[in-house]
Amino acid sequence: MAKPPEPLADVLPQARWVVDAEVIEVVASGPTPPRKDAPPGSTSVGNLAAAQTVKLAVKQVLRGDSVRELVVEKPAAGYALKPGDKGPFLVDANMVILGRYGPDSWHPERIAAALKG
Repeated sequence: MAKPPEPLADVLPQARWVVDAEVIEVVASGPTPPRKDAPPGSTSVGNLAAAQTVKLAVKQVLRGDSVRELVVEKPAAGYALKPGDKGPFLVDANMVILGRYGPDSWHPERIAAALKG
């Protein structure tokens, strides 16, 4: 069973940028991490997707400096990004995407309401 996203109230203060954006390029991908449940020395893979460097075309900035593109890091996580993926991205000052599931972590209306409130 998948873990739920982190509470938005815990993650939003870490976000330097909150943007509505689309992945336009996967610039680089790291090696696929070994399975968490794999025995030591095993090459079994599967429950984490590799870290990626991706370029985002920014449609709207909800928090942060006005930008048209961002090149950001997606850490090894339970999801992978591909060109065409879009939605709200929360990005920290180190240019790392926040949230367990990237743009699928929180509904855009929840993010907008949290930013207003």
